[in-house]
Amino acid sequence: MLQGNDAAASEMNKHNKIFRLKPLTAMILSALAASVSYVGTTQAATGISLAQVEFNDQFLPQRNGKPVDVSRFMTTNPVMPGVYNSDIYVNGNWIGRTDVIFRTIGGADSASPCVTKAMLEMAGIDFERLSPEALEKLAASSTSGACLQLGELISDATAQYDSSDLRLDLSLPQISLRRSARGYISPEFWDKGVNAGILSYNFNAFRVQGNGTPSNTSYYLGLNGGINVGDWRLRNNSSMTKQSGGERRFQNIATYLQRDIVPLRSQLLIGDSYTSGQLFDSIGFRGVRLASDDRMLPDTQGGYAPIVRGIARSNARVRVMQNGNLLYETTVAPGQFEINDLYPTGYGGDLNVEVLEADGSRQSFLVPYASIAQLLRPGNSRYSVTAGRTRNATQSTNVNFTQATYERGMTNDLTLFTGAILASDYLSILGGTAFNTPLGAMSAGLTHSHAKVAQGDTRNGQSLRLDYSKAINETGTNFSLAAYRYSSSGFLRLQDMLSAKDFVAQGRSARNVDLQRHQLQLVINQALGATRGSLYVSGSSQNYWNRAGSNTQFQLGYNNTSGVFTYNFSIQRQRDLNTGATDTQYYASVSFPLGREAQSPTLSTSVTRSDRGGSSMQSTLNGTAGSDNAFSYSVTGTRDQSASTASANADYRSTYANLGASVGRSSNGSSQSSARVAGAIVAHPGGVTLSQYVGETIGVVEAKDAGGAAVNTAGVRVDGRGYAVVPYLTPYRLNEVALDPKGLSTDVELSSTSQRVAPRAGSVVMLKYATITGRSVLIQVQMPKGESLPFGAEAIDEHGNVVGLAGQGGRIFMRAAEKDSGKLLVKWGSEANEQCSLNYSLPKRDEEAKGVIFDNITAACIAEGK
Repeated sequence: MLQGNDAAASEMNKHNKIFRLKPLTAMILSALAASVSYVGTTQAATGISLAQVEFNDQFLPQRNGKPVDVSRFMTTNPVMPGVYNSDIYVNGNWIGRTDVIFRTIGGADSASPCVTKAMLEMAGIDFERLSPEALEKLAASSTSGACLQLGELISDATAQYDSSDLRLDLSLPQISLRRSARGYISPEFWDKGVNAGILSYNFNAFRVQGNGTPSNTSYYLGLNGGINVGDWRLRNNSSMTKQSGGERRFQNIATYLQRDIVPLRSQLLIGDSYTSGQLFDSIGFRGVRLASDDRMLPDTQGGYAPIVRGIARSNARVRVMQNGNLLYETTVAPGQFEINDLYPTGYGGDLNVEVLEADGSRQSFLVPYASIAQLLRPGNSRYSVTAGRTRNATQSTNVNFTQATYERGMTNDLTLFTGAILASDYLSILGGTAFNTPLGAMSAGLTHSHAKVAQGDTRNGQSLRLDYSKAINETGTNFSLAAYRYSSSGFLRLQDMLSAKDFVAQGRSARNVDLQRHQLQLVINQALGATRGSLYVSGSSQNYWNRAGSNTQFQLGYNNTSGVFTYNFSIQRQRDLNTGATDTQYYASVSFPLGREAQSPTLSTSVTRSDRGGSSMQSTLNGTAGSDNAFSYSVTGTRDQSASTASANADYRSTYANLGASVGRSSNGSSQSSARVAGAIVAHPGGVTLSQYVGETIGVVEAKDAGGAAVNTAGVRVDGRGYAVVPYLTPYRLNEVALDPKGLSTDVELSSTSQRVAPRAGSVVMLKYATITGRSVLIQVQMPKGESLPFGAEAIDEHGNVVGLAGQGGRIFMRAAEKDSGKLLVKWGSEANEQCSLNYSLPKRDEEAKGVIFDNITAACIAEGK
């Protein structure tokens, strides 16, 4: 961390590193600080007389009635001249890391940080608010190399340096700073990461057998892989499936090359992907897209993602499809389930969810996917431009197209948006507004389409969409989504036109293509008070021009907690458009912990009744185990009018992968079993590391010899090679990655335990934690006349580094970092008779004992010159 050519500065930095890391040092300094007196001193920058701490040596053990020399503790660790790579904080907020020059000013004991224009720009200083004199000094220092102090340029500003954490705190008056949104991090501190390779995998095997049907095993492998080179990220999202007796099926969901364009606050994507679906419905394409990325804005400046909820009667396989592509597959335990971590493919397009039960029965339902009203701050804008060819797994007809959208915040209450799609035989133009009113946030958009389906079949139509969102604090009511759409009979989306062309090519009538007429979506959450729980209502309905009936579903539920008991009730009703059949499910459950300990298991009991499936009762015992709750389990018993079923699930979240398995058996002879594993392989400059399943943006911890140290992510620990993968980082935001040294070998010390990083989207950032390795030794010092070594005496190695201090009983703790024998100079004062030297030699230690114990040795300290 220390740079520069000053040998003295280099040696002092070594001194500081060793000095601040000794385990007994903090205890000794605490004892020294137990009683203090104050001596007046003068602060040169302000001329104000301040009190300086002076340790009272009367509270320390004295040798032969002579006080111990503690003058070296009168100030903090001195900083020697040099260049230190440090974290910069402004008014308590981290803004980045950079090299800071330190020089000695006016014969001071400690060097001070030199302020440069680049540092002030980094700190967010508004240069128009600096005095002419300060601007002249800044301009002159760029050529003269003068070391400017912060107080010389900005009145009432101070700088404080913590050498133990390599942290420079700047206290700056608010009036001197540029106005920027809270949470703003300058793009120059976004870390683009290192060249790396990533392969995430999610494997699931599911087998059902018995009950008069042949056994069937299905296999699913989801892959998300990529390579990072410089600013570019190559990504592939694909899946492979296989059924017993069937052929293997591979699907390429998306393959693309991507990078961020920081000056435009945008992402450039080349390849297979999806349009955003924020204004027009999402379209799969192969081509090029340049679009704004609101994640680059601070939190206070700028989505919506679907959550899949359902009920499983047994250990079931759940598949989530969108536009004919399999996005996700997993095995869920009996009862209610929720999937909220789908891999992003866009912001629109209904999700088709299929639940395959252990007895072979299956149910499916749609999850509507639409955006709420879009409001932008005044002056903010959002755009997207896509050019390419449509790509849909369920359609044989594809066309070249161009799509462009633009949104602009006009005032605090008004946002305008527009867009267009141009393709062969197709044109669609959209215009609309979003506005904020006392009654809630609303948006209205009108889209006109012109489509030529076939010779003599040209259609024109309009579609009106209204969105509404409102939180009523007085009543605790939250309309999280309310959307209504009406389309005329001549209106065609681009997907509708392509489906119609498919029908014509197959010799079928284009009039048979389902054309949506009305669509309504609604989600309401109602809080009933602190002890009365909450209600929720969600539903959707849509009908079509060319057929009778509608697809309708709604849910009504109630949740509450009373003491240790949590209970809920729900009603779910669905109507199938194809058959016209309806089904209503009633669900009630109660759960409570079986104990007061943190890892006490929870017992849940539920009752389900369905118009089609009758009634069933289910009880589940679930819990976690392990120091970081890495192991989770559940045991379930279910009884319905046809059979009784017992099942068990287990999951283990390790550093290298997430593992899971389930088994189940029914009294009717059917059985189920599954196995699953999800993880990732990350190739980085330090080698290849196995990891848990990773997200878009990740970090790689490098801490040599620190195997076993825990990372502040559940289940993640540093491996034997000194690496660990942090699976989820938030792009363009400050992420803190901390190591817990608990469990580390006593022969290893971390120079720092926490780092902060703001990664770019899709990057793999390296986080290097320096370690000091050596045998930890406790030396019982024998003085020439049998007296005790003075408390606080320094132990100095042959290179002049302070490697330990004397604690109680005259014992010195040190770390033999270089060799197992050597010589130490022990000093407790400045006089010649206040020092002695000792030679130490460490015994050979078994490999199994390394890191488990301290070495305890005795050494005689001989007065210098004897």
